[in-house]
Amino acid sequence: MRFTLPRDLYHGENALEALKTLDGKKAMVVVGGGSMKRFGFLDKVVSYLEEAGMEVQLFEGVEPDPSVETVMKGAKAMEAFGPDWIVAIGGGSPIDAAKAMWAFYEYPDTSFEDLITPFSFPTLRTKAKFCAIPSTSGTATEVTAFSVITDYGKGIKYPLADFNITPDIAIVDPALAETMQGSSLHTQVWMP
Repeated sequence: MRFTLPRDLYHGENALEALKTLDGKKAMVVVGGGSMKRFGFLDKVVSYLEEAGMEVQLFEGVEPDPSVETVMKGAKAMEAFGPDWIVAIGGGSPIDAAKAMWAFYEYPDTSFEDLITPFSFPTLRTKAKFCAIPSTSGTATEVTAFSVITDYGKGIKYPLADFNITPDIAIVDPALAETMQGSSLHTQVWMP
């Protein structure tokens, strides 16, 4: 039996500022649609990482239910850039996609089929560490060893599971969730 969590979990108001303390040279930020950009959080993340002395590159547009193709494109972008931090921001999709990208970045010769067997990942953190910044609640991908990637060609959603893909750092800043429509912070509860 084993239970693995991120080494550090920053939470509360202005928790995003913890990015200023990361030690590294380059960060790849993985993000989904436009909401993190629209609400200014993507700019904050980039600014804080730059304040930490890092060169930052974005991988944008991760779709809901991220595809194997998106994962492979992201891994190629990481290979070309060479980040020592992977920072995923948004809902479960960009974080899940970034976890899988991370594995292919560190092991470019690995095939997707090699990773679908639970707990079969090679050892990660040889090139980069991982920081997850969720904007939603529910998937808990920022604190777990799981990722869901879709092979649209086969019509199969693959749950990837390995303790290696548990983020090193999770940053749970309530300001991100407050912007999401339908979040529990905006839900009215009916009491009899």
